[in-house]
Amino acid sequence: MRRLITAVAITAVLAGCDGENPFMDEVEVEPTIETGVPPEDTVADDGTIFATDINADLTADAFSYDDQGTVDPADDTLRINNIPFDNSDISGGGYTRSAATFPNGFDVYESNASGMPSRQYYAVFQRLTYSEVAAIGTGDYNTFGFGGATAQQLDSTNGIPPESTSFYTFAGDYAAVRITTNAGGSDDVEYITGDATLFVDILDFDVNGAVEGVIDNRQLFDVNGNPLGLLTDFVSLATAGIDFTTGDIGSSVASGNEFVINPDTGAPELSNTTTGEWQGIFAGPNGAEIARFVVLEGDTNEAEVDDIVRETGVFIVVRPQG
Repeated sequence: MRRLITAVAITAVLAGCDGENPFMDEVEVEPTIETGVPPEDTVADDGTIFATDINADLTADAFSYDDQGTVDPADDTLRINNIPFDNSDISGGGYTRSAATFPNGFDVYESNASGMPSRQYYAVFQRLTYSEVAAIGTGDYNTFGFGGATAQQLDSTNGIPPESTSFYTFAGDYAAVRITTNAGGSDDVEYITGDATLFVDILDFDVNGAVEGVIDNRQLFDVNGNPLGLLTDFVSLATAGIDFTTGDIGSSVASGNEFVINPDTGAPELSNTTTGEWQGIFAGPNGAEIARFVVLEGDTNEAEVDDIVRETGVFIVVRPQG
């Protein structure tokens, strides 16, 4: 088991520090949010986005919870297309529910890895009222291996929150599959859970609005669902634009950060650990939900983790109704 650094307590949105050192055993510093200039993105005609454009190894390009596209508790199988050696595709077998459980709204699934050259893949999945998300990864390669992520609308009633209110706060759960590059099968695979918060400004920018946010309260689990401890980092989700026609929220920068104590001054300083991208889509009437994925790569400051990691994560956040 990897030994973790003592957790840093993290709260909500940006706040400054005065340079003094009021911290003793714990450091309470609020996570910051990056600014970003969102590129142009398009969403598929069926209201589905994939992480295929972010990384060449993220090859998954079709996804279904069951054959009919609706929940069938007797089936309870994920089917994921374009992942090599996973004994699964949209029309065939699939990923079955794992015994691992998380203390949030996500379920865990595993591929059927019986017989060579099958690879063992792991997936996290969540379905809410208007959208669903999934992230997939494997530890059976010397590098990060293949995987993917998707965010999908479940119907065509997607829209944008009403302009009667400029600012909205969406909140929900986060889950990710994290792969470490040192070879070792399941030892290279871990799950991460956390809290996701997105802030939406419908009226600015003038043309396409703005979305930004943070993922914090992050906890690490092994593939059997055993908690390994709290992580010291948070993920800053840089400002992205909104396509009011499709409900697409364009890709922008994501960065993993943590606050470390400067030994000379005793003050907390921001340290970047991972970088990547995120992207998502509104779902449901009046933009009731936002489904998103995020992909991060880089180093961590965890003891005994010497190689770089790739974190493929997903979340659905919901705005308060009323």
